[in-house]
Amino acid sequence: MHSGVAIKRIKAIKPALILIALICAGCNLGFTGEPAPASFEGAPVIKIASPSPNQIFLAGSTVIVQARVENAGPDLARISVLLDEALLGEKVNPNETNAAVLPLTLDWPTSSAGEFTISVLAERGDGAAAREDVRVLVVAEAGAESPSTTVSTPVAPESAPAIAADIAVAGMMLQPARIRQGPGATYDLVGNLDENQEIAIVAVNATGTWVRISYNDLADAWVYAEFVSASGDLSQLPVEAGPPLPAAGGVNLVLEEVRIAAPIVCGQQSNVQARIRNAGADETGSVAWVIAEALLASDGSALIDDPPPTYLNTLKADEESMIEIPIALTRRVDEEQFIRVIVDSGNHLPETDETDNTMNSASFVLQRGDCG
Repeated sequence: MHSGVAIKRIKAIKPALILIALICAGCNLGFTGEPAPASFEGAPVIKIASPSPNQIFLAGSTVIVQARVENAGPDLARISVLLDEALLGEKVNPNETNAAVLPLTLDWPTSSAGEFTISVLAERGDGAAAREDVRVLVVAEAGAESPSTTVSTPVAPESAPAIAADIAVAGMMLQPARIRQGPGATYDLVGNLDENQEIAIVAVNATGTWVRISYNDLADAWVYAEFVSASGDLSQLPVEAGPPLPAAGGVNLVLEEVRIAAPIVCGQQSNVQARIRNAGADETGSVAWVIAEALLASDGSALIDDPPPTYLNTLKADEESMIEIPIALTRRVDEEQFIRVIVDSGNHLPETDETDNTMNSASFVLQRGDCG
């Protein structure tokens, strides 16, 4: 940060932020759990996935707080989210399913510029507690930061200024991709890119999943970030929300059923079957990624490194599909495990409800087989 930056540490909560805290305390603090045995020891563990440390937002935008409480357990008494020690949201006795891992989501609509600390706290009935903090910056307008941390406001195509070379990051396409008018698969298409095509990246969305590029003088031209290889640090680019989402009935992928063939034997391939339905009013219009994770039932630890995605084809409204996901387990023989399936992994398909994309299988004990 430069000394000239007009952002000061918020020492006391302004009236506007108090109003936000009161409004948010009862809204959208979402939890979805995962079944696990009721044996938990020690304090819970908190991991904040979003926002990222020192991430920059424009005042008036919504910050999506996403975190997970691991080693949760049935005696988890309280989960709270604070903004500079003022309460944003809280839930008492949140773990009704005795989950080992408890994800949470909360929306914070920003208003004032400043430097803020978001905190997630979890506490057991016996007093064992955990806390994790993340600092974010909220700026009032474009140009409030130095050129190295510029934040810009999206502009209409007819008034789009020329892109300054010193705030763009060179990139190359890893594969062919479609360009959309906003950071999401429901936005209209505005073009296509070829593999190995060179691009200039000029902004990112709040979650870092989409990047805005300089393309044919369009102000709004976005491409999915995982299809891009960037040559520089994208964290220094403006963070933009993109244009408003197009009016639509929406898409909602729901996991209806997860089945596994028993027994599962160490080192041998098995298949996980997942039945997925589009409960929304619109066709998905894009391919979604589905992954299957193996978790240890005793503590929720992951047993597969970087599970590969399986692709779910386009689904019409109220259409469903049963897909098979191959897995091969080699860890923690003779111990109880379960499979967690996640549809739309990476959240690149905007949905009307993001809380029903996860489901767990029944637990099983990994058979020894040829693993010795």
